[in-house]
Amino acid sequence: MLYQQAVEDLMNKKFDTTGKEIELKRTQHISTQKDFLSVVQSCPGYNVVVFPHCACDSRKDGHVILSVSFQKISIQACSAEGEKQEQIKNFAWQSVSDYGSDGDVFHFTISKSNSERKISLTTPFANFMLQSFDRITESRKCDT
Repeated sequence: MLYQQAVEDLMNKKFDTTGKEIELKRTQHISTQKDFLSVVQSCPGYNVVVFPHCACDSRKDGHVILSVSFQKISIQACSAEGEKQEQIKNFAWQSVSDYGSDGDVFHFTISKSNSERKISLTTPFANFMLQSFDRITESRKCDT
């Protein structure tokens, strides 16, 4: 099932294949599914969930765009209208010590060295963010 979805996503150009075209062609046959999936998973943008912009307590008068993948969590700064700005913060899943939602607020806590930082996002998609974090966390447990 993952193989077929990956092929469909490739055909619909849902992720960036720059520099991987030859390797993808070489491994696209059904007999090399595992190799193909490995290449696809290394492509930027593959299997990334990007949420609509929302208010974030860690940005004064600003919004962010949250994206999550198996590899990382990213928050990109944007205007209140959703226009992307240059600032992007990436977090490793290993640094997430806690996450949850309460109504329209989704939060997660990042632990670094001896400090913790709680990030709260106000959005009607808080429940979907929670489900995404749950599924990725569970998948990461199975992968280790």
